[in-house]
Amino acid sequence: MSTSLSCAQLWRNARLNPARSIVARLTMSLALIAVAVFSALGALLYWTLERELMRVEFDEVQSKIILVQSMLVEQGQSGIDDEFRRKLDDVLMGHGNLLVWIHARDGTRLFGNAQDPLALDVGEAPSTFTLPDGTVTSGCRVSIKEPGSSEGAQVTVAMAASMRNDVLRMYGTTVAWLCALGTLATAALAAWATRRGFRPVRRLAEHAGRIGPHSPSVRLPLDDEDDELQALTVSFNDALDRLQEAYSRLESFNADVAHELRTPLAALISGVEVTLAAPRSQTEIEQLLAANLELLQRMRVIVNDMLFLARADVGEQATGCEWVSLAGEAAKVIEYYDGLIADSRAKVVCEGDASVRCNAGLVRRALSNLLSNALKYSSGPHPHVVAIRVMHTHRGARVSVRNVGDTIPRQDLARIFDRFYRAEPSRAPRADSNGLGLAIVRAIALMHRGTVDASSNGGITVVSFELAK
Repeated sequence: MSTSLSCAQLWRNARLNPARSIVARLTMSLALIAVAVFSALGALLYWTLERELMRVEFDEVQSKIILVQSMLVEQGQSGIDDEFRRKLDDVLMGHGNLLVWIHARDGTRLFGNAQDPLALDVGEAPSTFTLPDGTVTSGCRVSIKEPGSSEGAQVTVAMAASMRNDVLRMYGTTVAWLCALGTLATAALAAWATRRGFRPVRRLAEHAGRIGPHSPSVRLPLDDEDDELQALTVSFNDALDRLQEAYSRLESFNADVAHELRTPLAALISGVEVTLAAPRSQTEIEQLLAANLELLQRMRVIVNDMLFLARADVGEQATGCEWVSLAGEAAKVIEYYDGLIADSRAKVVCEGDASVRCNAGLVRRALSNLLSNALKYSSGPHPHVVAIRVMHTHRGARVSVRNVGDTIPRQDLARIFDRFYRAEPSRAPRADSNGLGLAIVRAIALMHRGTVDASSNGGITVVSFELAK
């Protein structure tokens, strides 16, 4: 299966698995939000309607209380007789849920179109009370204060809550259905919108699926992507650039390793073959073994250097660090190269000093590589002057080695810290160099969280490395 098909299959599988799909999780989140919003809105509307129905009922009760009061006042001394009851029944006709009771001062029932409430402690404020048959009502009670036969009588007016409850029940059912339908519609629209919104991500996945070992230069498009994906696309393309650069360096490194090891291996094989082709004296065999030993030692140096660089590449930091004087370490290196300095008729000077916490052995190795390079490539009037300068920096300390010789071309200067790179026109290996010296200097600097630098102008070349505090 191709890479692009695999990406497409992964995309389809992700959409079907809520635990791994952003689209599914967003849809579920929006559906839950819709449930919460619709439920809260429905509850608020239900509560508002209930309050409004209760207010309308109380207004109706108040108006009927005023009507009954006015009728009792108009009745005067006649009191509550059959004619009054007939008139009150006519008034209440068409209001089946309206209940009226009139009780005398002593509690005697004078009128009522329903059974008396179980509790007679109803006040002028709206309240809820229950009838003997279980009917729940809401109403209030007032006393007649006007003089006459009805003075002191209590008028109770209430409305059965059955109609209000029926309206609220129907309204609640309607709101519940609307909330359910609204939630389903929101979830469906959310699924459609999120899938549509994630189309650019799917396109990026398809483009990324086309990138492989045989197409390392393919990059994700930037022109038609949304603003939110621009940063991700740029970062991904930058990562691909770094990977391609690392891959190219690895290929070059492998070729260089093969090139460096091929010559000594070929020399070993050919020497052994020639020796075995005919009888040889003890002296000839000893000379062959000595030559082979020299080649094997050179190969060992290359392998050890490669292992050291490999450890630095994986981020290994310098251990065994202690405070040392860099000028003192430079003096030890100069003393070690005393014979080479004399043979090259060079003069080595050390300027300045700085103390830094580092691995003294690694620092001496870096200084040794820089000094040997400087002595090897110095030219001009004798004696050659090679200057080692040590100075403090804001990050730690810097060591620079300066020599006079041929100016290194700009294109070569940018690569002198690369492995196996030599600025000579010929790639033939040198007996005294494997092309890893400056690469090791760079690795040592990185192991101390430092940097390297090189410049070459007017025949003066300066190579330096910096160590962090």
